[in-house]
Amino acid sequence: MNAMRSGACEFIERPATTTDLLEAFVRLTASQRKDHTQESRGKIFSVVNAKGGSGSTTVAVNLALALQAAHGNTALVDLAYLGHCALHLNLKPMFGVADAIRNLHRLDSSLLESFMTRHAGGMQLLAGPNTPLGTEPSHAEHAKLFDLMVGQFRYVVVDLSTRMDVTTKLVANLSQTVLMVAHADVASLWSAARVQQYLSENSGRDKVLLVLNRFRKIPGFSETDAEAAAGVKVVAKIPNQYFAVSTSIDRGVPLLQQTHTDVARAFTTLATKLTENEPDVKRKAWSLFKTV
Repeated sequence: MNAMRSGACEFIERPATTTDLLEAFVRLTASQRKDHTQESRGKIFSVVNAKGGSGSTTVAVNLALALQAAHGNTALVDLAYLGHCALHLNLKPMFGVADAIRNLHRLDSSLLESFMTRHAGGMQLLAGPNTPLGTEPSHAEHAKLFDLMVGQFRYVVVDLSTRMDVTTKLVANLSQTVLMVAHADVASLWSAARVQQYLSENSGRDKVLLVLNRFRKIPGFSETDAEAAAGVKVVAKIPNQYFAVSTSIDRGVPLLQQTHTDVARAFTTLATKLTENEPDVKRKAWSLFKTV
């Protein structure tokens, strides 16, 4: 009884044989490995526009870089119909999402990484298409791809851009948090309310959060007003620094690298907010002898 209170989960009758001991070790290691695998699976943060041109790609790229800088092992997936993430990062990918999908039947961690393009900061991009795809991957194909990715990366940021389809709903359902990017104007917040309803049908309202991009203070308009109009809570306000943003895109130098700007600090703060309540899940080498 005292052993059970202390947390013992294996009991071997005496006298114990070598076979009894080995079987107990196998049961214990299988249980520990299962727990370790569940703990070490990554988290998905998806980013979607409330309406066209709201800035989901800017948010996704800089959030991924901020997560990489703080925690490492971060991937960015460009699921826009026409990918722009590589342009923002000044990268020229040879492969991307379409290649990973075409090779799902043999895709493992090594092959997946070969389809990705590494940014100088360490973050890895699975690029979107340069031209719209003739045939979109199926729901099941995307599900399998993301199952592999969360087994390999600590954080996976997905740029959904303006797409509203079954893939968007799938990714939203798989996500820890869905960041909906909008501007603080009537049309954008009206669209945000509709997008929120669409995404919440399967994934739940609580995981959808609002990012106010190009934000500037407007007399008589508050954060509470934006939340009431969109139907979701504001998690971040990205300052309206148009010159810094346009220069960043033109030169392929992410905003996060412009550390002196308020907009760069806003992305760092957003990454902190999204991860502040997580236990430290640093991936450590697992050993049987650490558990017995």
